[in-house]
Amino acid sequence: MRIVATEVLYQGRLKAVRDMVEYPDGRQHSHETIVHPGAVVILPLTANGKVVFVEQYRHSLKESILELPAGTLEVSESPAVCAERELMEEIGMAPGELIPLGTLYPAPGFCTEIQHLFFARNLRPQKATPDEDEVITTIELSQHEIDSHIRSGKLNDAKSMALVLRARLEGLL
Repeated sequence: MRIVATEVLYQGRLKAVRDMVEYPDGRQHSHETIVHPGAVVILPLTANGKVVFVEQYRHSLKESILELPAGTLEVSESPAVCAERELMEEIGMAPGELIPLGTLYPAPGFCTEIQHLFFARNLRPQKATPDEDEVITTIELSQHEIDSHIRSGKLNDAKSMALVLRARLEGLL
């Protein structure tokens, strides 16, 4: 398949484009994509074995949700540096150890976002510095509480559930 034309529909923090795609048999089809710079998701484990979650307002959903700390990559920022920055901003902790756990594609049908997953432990206190548009409350949950929150629907953030599973599969939780 090849792209025969691209039109920028919107340019802001994210970008929306429409590509005209030509298939091997000559057919053409338009496809709209959100271009995203990428993000990180971090599972921070405390010394007492609890996982630090954040509850924050997500305007797109018009509600506060429970999720693991996460954030968007800055221009030319490495995922590891972004993960450390987000931990300090959102939960006021710096990781002693940051273990990469792969990537997720949260919406590959219409978005280029790649989420880089990290497990953080040996946390050290830092001054929390949330972004001006963030209202965040931190919540520490045991593994049993995480499972209960998933079952009840109190935790239904896909990236958070996927990272919990990945950490368990790696024997980190």
